[in-house]
Amino acid sequence: MSGVLFLLILGGAIFFFMSVQIGNNRKKEANVNEAKFLVSLLAKVAKSDGRVSELEARLITQVLDDLSQKVIGVSGVREYLKEVYNSQKENVDNAYETARNYKRAFNLNYDTCVARLTFFLNLAYIDGEFNKSEQDVIRNIAYGFGIDKETLDEIIFKFDSFYGSRFGADRDEVSRENDAFEVLGLSKNASLDEVKARYKELVRQYHPDILMGRGESKEVIERSTKKLQEINEAYGRLKEKFGV
Repeated sequence: MSGVLFLLILGGAIFFFMSVQIGNNRKKEANVNEAKFLVSLLAKVAKSDGRVSELEARLITQVLDDLSQKVIGVSGVREYLKEVYNSQKENVDNAYETARNYKRAFNLNYDTCVARLTFFLNLAYIDGEFNKSEQDVIRNIAYGFGIDKETLDEIIFKFDSFYGSRFGADRDEVSRENDAFEVLGLSKNASLDEVKARYKELVRQYHPDILMGRGESKEVIERSTKKLQEINEAYGRLKEKFGV
């Protein structure tokens, strides 16, 4: 499963958990109003750093689709929520007031507020970083929900641990692939055919049997054997990258 797909599924799962009650036992007007609060806060988190990444845009689209399906019996709700998103993303300064008003309007309990905040944090972290602007908006939302600093710090620590290890692993994999290209003396944009051709060339250059046949010294053969091992490992890593 790709990193993008995993994050989108994770975001969808969290959002489904937090919003599943929207369509139950409430009037349609209340359903739309709660969706409006959710989208308003979502917009402030997404645009808090001045830009919306591709991952964030995909998750936002998924959320709007999910919400519009859960607000049953109201025509044009998705278009309305999209308008709310576009207007609210330009005003991140009132995140505290929006969260406080949302909590009061729907009498949200503490656990529900934490669940809502968890979703917004998922959006903030989805592009692999949690910058100062995003931190400020998340903090204002948390305090507007009445979430204490200790709980907020604990939640953020868990997100740091999860996303840090996940994106760190992704970066490590990219680094290993780039190192493999470097071992073979190729650019990171080299094709599979170029990798195969270069590998064969290097094997002929460093294979100990060939060097022994040329009468090379023991020292040269030992160095070449180690080099060939690096080449084989790099080639194996790149074959995995290309799915061979």
